Amino acid sequence: MHHKSERTEEERHNVMVEDVAVTSFFKRHVKHMPATIKLHAELSEDKDYVFLESKVPGHREEDIHISATPNTIEVDLVLEKIAEEEIKFHNSYFTPAPIDPKTLEIHHKDGVLKVKAKKR
Repeated sequence: MHHKSERTEEERHNVMVEDVAVTSFFKRHVKHMPATIKLHAELSEDKDYVFLESKVPGHREEDIHISATPNTIEVDLVLEKIAEEEIKFHNSYFTPAPIDPKTLEIHHKDGVLKVKAKKR
């Protein structure tokens, strides 16, 4: 996988992410390999907006947290809750154009996450 600075513009728009999530099972059984999470997100834009779409089957709306900076849309998925601690997957997706983070519109239906943000 390329480092973020080495990604082409097209790669930044179609990001395949693999990250390691250490769940309570792996905390108890350290000899096992950690789970690998893959979250494919497609970014697109039109004249006024930037869009992110990703399949997140099996995740409830309350377990998906979205935030943004002027250049990224950030996705946190709660994988497991242990007492008051949440085990999360996190990734930031570079936007094709600067956005206004205060304009995020987030929709989650039938395992599909859609995020829309107004361009600056």
